[in-house]
Amino acid sequence: MRTVSKRRKQPTQEQDYFIVGGILAILGLVALVEGQIIGGFFLLGLGIVFMASSNKEFRKQFFGFIFSIFKGIWKLLSRSD
Repeated sequence: MRTVSKRRKQPTQEQDYFIVGGILAILGLVALVEGQIIGGFFLLGLGIVFMASSNKEFRKQFFGFIFSIFKGIWKLLSRSD
């Protein structure tokens, strides 16, 4: 009788970075809820950077989101003249 061993695949380095980024982002959100604004934004930003560095599609969506925010700010500032 042949036994089949069920081994779990070890996460890749990219998955490790994504997991670390997710943990940092959640810690940042908790810090923001507790009122620690600077620390919260720092951890949240660091977590998003880790997640974006590990996944090409997430990176593309993240930079698209950031650029859309800057476009909106630019439109608001250009109307004020």
